[in-house]
Amino acid sequence: MRVAALAMAMSLHVLAAVTYVAAQPLTPLSPTSSRYFTATWETFDRQGQPYLRGYVENHYGAQASRIQLLAESLDASGQIVAQRVEWLGSEVGPFSRRYFEIPAPQRASSYRVGVFAYDFLQAALSQAP
Repeated sequence: MRVAALAMAMSLHVLAAVTYVAAQPLTPLSPTSSRYFTATWETFDRQGQPYLRGYVENHYGAQASRIQLLAESLDASGQIVAQRVEWLGSEVGPFSRRYFEIPAPQRASSYRVGVFAYDFLQAALSQAP
């Protein structure tokens, strides 16, 4: 009985090790991020590693904070081969832009950069009674 249980446990362990589940690609946490932000970028090398630099523009009338960028490395057919999330590092005022430099996920044919997550800071109005 004990041998059978041990054999079953080993079989399950082997199956668990062999089973492969492909990771789903990351997508922006807010589907409206492209409505409020645009990113422009170019690639450059720093110490032999690919980097992306450019600007994130805020097209909304409120200050954005806690902005995370989603950088994607793409193959020749436009398929995602690697992704990386990076903090922008500072707030972006309403109708303004912020410069960024981030490492690329990996060297690739092309790249894509977009806003992965963000918060808008809303000012509270105070009125005298």
